[in-house]
Amino acid sequence: MACVLKKYLLLKLILIAFPLAAFAQDIPRTADGTPFLQGFWQAQTQAAYNLEDHVARQDMPAGLSVVANGTIPYQPEALARRQNNFENRAELDPLNKCFLPGVPRIMAMPWPFQIFQTDEHVAITFEWTQVFRLIYTAGQEHLYPGFEFWMGDSRARWEGDTLVVTVSDLNDRTWLDGAGNFHSAAATITERYTLIDEDTIQYQATIDDPQVYTEPWTIEFPLVRQTEMKQLLEYQCQAEVEEASGDFERVDNLWYPAPIPQENIPFDADAGAQLPLPEVISAIKRHEDGTPDISGYYMSDAGGANYGLEVRENIALFPPSRGVVVDPADGVLPYQDWARAEQRERREAWRGYDDPTAHCFVAGIPRSHYVPSPFYILQPPGYVVIFHERMSYRVIPLDDRDHLPDSVRLWMGEAIGHWQGDTLVVESSNYNGKAWLNELGDVISHAQTVVETYTPVSESQIIYRATVADPIPYSRPWTIEMPFNQQQEELLEVACLEDNNDLGHLKDVRDEHRALIQQEN
Repeated sequence: MACVLKKYLLLKLILIAFPLAAFAQDIPRTADGTPFLQGFWQAQTQAAYNLEDHVARQDMPAGLSVVANGTIPYQPEALARRQNNFENRAELDPLNKCFLPGVPRIMAMPWPFQIFQTDEHVAITFEWTQVFRLIYTAGQEHLYPGFEFWMGDSRARWEGDTLVVTVSDLNDRTWLDGAGNFHSAAATITERYTLIDEDTIQYQATIDDPQVYTEPWTIEFPLVRQTEMKQLLEYQCQAEVEEASGDFERVDNLWYPAPIPQENIPFDADAGAQLPLPEVISAIKRHEDGTPDISGYYMSDAGGANYGLEVRENIALFPPSRGVVVDPADGVLPYQDWARAEQRERREAWRGYDDPTAHCFVAGIPRSHYVPSPFYILQPPGYVVIFHERMSYRVIPLDDRDHLPDSVRLWMGEAIGHWQGDTLVVESSNYNGKAWLNELGDVISHAQTVVETYTPVSESQIIYRATVADPIPYSRPWTIEMPFNQQQEELLEVACLEDNNDLGHLKDVRDEHRALIQQEN
């Protein structure tokens, strides 16, 4: 802690003694001279626990104030509310429920994040619970002004070498730290990101909220580049809480490191068809280097895949599905017998509680693409990044890096991509086996590997395929296909966990079924 404070105080003295312009020649820049913020970062501060001076307590380490004048200028009534928040923080802090942290709190949390930068966006992906921020930097108009979000609406501009972000349309349900400092829905946050050297961003946030404070006030702390970090992993807050409490139960024959069942039909890895790539039907957009430009807002035409991958008529609780399986040719998933029986049981109402998305956990791959919610594709240097409105993201590096160790398992897997002509090919592995493929209960395990192709066939459509090889529930690989249609829209925010009123009912149905079975036995 002492080293952190010394470095922070030294940085403050340097900034006072030397103008920021003195550092300007030593920072990475884009081709047009704009500071290049892309990379892995983490806040060097204890401000996430308390923005003001504070001594150590059981639930927070000690820290010095990051508020410009030392203390927050509260209105008298608001100060009383802050004190009540502090005294009851274990119960009242939204973060203790794994709710979205809001801005600027998320920037100070002790979790790494990755910044991506294009001409029109700066995006930030956080290791904590797959949260992201998509910041518009090219003067894009608000399409939905007045809609309130947990993470706010972020629009930015460059002022010299400083990225200035205006965050508006915040709801009043987030806190600014773990000590109960809060804001109202009238708050506007103005952030300033100044790259003062290759490895340090000086972060400032000015909070203006006349309903709560007597005047605007500012916090400031450094963000430090994580030079040894190659990728973010996952901390899925609510999933970890529910697994630890037993509310989300382990599935031993599907979760890592479940073995292939001895009674399985041997897996025929070579049985999959070699399908030709889709044909381009009209001109496609391209970047200056000739690579297809697939960036933008998309909605999948999945034909009800979230309610079943195979062709199926309407049945109780589930709408029909047109079927998206293109291999095998008959459109039937090549289940092992026991896995087909598991899938059929999952259709029962009492199994609805077991679907991870009912708990608002991330959907995994390939399901994230056909959950009925839009997504946004961004193409920053060296990556393709996909942001899902249902608050998750996927980072696809375009290099030949090695995969993670086998023991590191993720909900969204680890993806590595490359361009094959005009098709983006993504290979992924290291899944944890906890996801379902849809609400109908199509089965997947930790042993799945997925090869996806994203082929732009026009300026407004991508044909998506995913070939899944999973030797635990299946006897051979299989492939699904669907179009992604581009629209001139922008992502909103689906705060699933924060407004999840259905899970309790699903748990009641499951518990009643279990009690009935126990009585019968």
